[in-house]
Amino acid sequence: MKRPVVIVDPLSSGIELAPTFKARGIPAIAVTLKNEEWPEFGSKMKASDFLEVISDRPGIENLIKKYDPIAIIPGTEEGIPLAEHLTAILTPKLANDPKKSLHRSHKYFMQKALAEAGVPFLKTLHTASSSEAQAWIEENNLQNAPLIIKPPMSSGSEMVFHIAAFGDWNKAFSQILTEPSVISGKRSETVVIQEQAIGTEYAVGTVSANGRHYLVHLIKYNKTSAGERKTVFDHVEFVPYDKNVLGDLFEYTQNTLDALGVRFGATHTEIMLTKNGPRLIESSARMIGGPVVGFARAATGSSQADKLVEIYLDGDVQTKEFVFKKTVVPVFLKAVHQGIASNLEALDGTSELSTLLYKYVWIKNGDLVPQTVDYLTSIGIIALIGDRDSIFLDYKKIRAMESKLVFTS
Repeated sequence: MKRPVVIVDPLSSGIELAPTFKARGIPAIAVTLKNEEWPEFGSKMKASDFLEVISDRPGIENLIKKYDPIAIIPGTEEGIPLAEHLTAILTPKLANDPKKSLHRSHKYFMQKALAEAGVPFLKTLHTASSSEAQAWIEENNLQNAPLIIKPPMSSGSEMVFHIAAFGDWNKAFSQILTEPSVISGKRSETVVIQEQAIGTEYAVGTVSANGRHYLVHLIKYNKTSAGERKTVFDHVEFVPYDKNVLGDLFEYTQNTLDALGVRFGATHTEIMLTKNGPRLIESSARMIGGPVVGFARAATGSSQADKLVEIYLDGDVQTKEFVFKKTVVPVFLKAVHQGIASNLEALDGTSELSTLLYKYVWIKNGDLVPQTVDYLTSIGIIALIGDRDSIFLDYKKIRAMESKLVFTS
């Protein structure tokens, strides 16, 4: 049998890894965590993609060792700790810096790693004490500045709050400590409080081999607000990389990944391009989540999944320069308030759009749907491809159809 790859928690975009390796003749082993279905868009693990499916348990290292895996790759944010643990033991030459493991997952320590490496960072505090937070705000002259309140360990913009200048941050602070995560089911024991970066946000998708970082996709975010949360995805756009305009962005990303000890694998890094230069929002040592692999292939001819196969089978990526082919714009569908979906047929016309690439609707009539407040609570994505003028004409048509949706209380 050929040596397999191991995918830890093969959900979200991680469902694309096994088929991509299989196309090169490499089998995959799945290591599952507690959930077989991830809340984000209901992505389900496909057991048929795997040679074997093993649940996480004591002694998992010995179970995986017998397969002599080529690589061990996280499929989701939640899969990162176990994937890094197994990699350090079983494939140590492919490991990221184990001393920086916490810095790659904890949003306070991310910024601390940047500060220690001399990379521009955001002022950040990590605490469970509101009085300590108040004292820190005053010490850093942030009383009149916009702030971010968020959990130290999370994904999908879950419980990220944007507090306006002079705003009351205490309610958000308390909510993070008392409300369990949709994904993990656990309450956060601490809170990260941070100065707010203002500008244009980008998702920088990279893969790394032997400490060298390659740009795979570049996505410009466009978000709207829900209350004190500027976390509602309206649409995102795969954009070309213009070194004259965005050179600082990718150089900053590379410096960030070096500071976080990234040497191998995929990384999803969100960066705000501010008037003072790029600033890290957060980074995660795994592929970007959701159905993005297909979008990236349409926009660039490749994806993080494809590049990972090249790295682990060939030793490096086949094409080192960034390639951009077509504009792709995923449009996120929203529920304006909580309620029971009753007329999703209002979206049927999206199937006839001239620029349609993919259509995903994650709910059905009769489902109780929460108000869309972040990435995790989007109700679907309509991905468009083509020239920008045609795309944004179709974007307006999507919003017109969406406005007819009814969510009954």
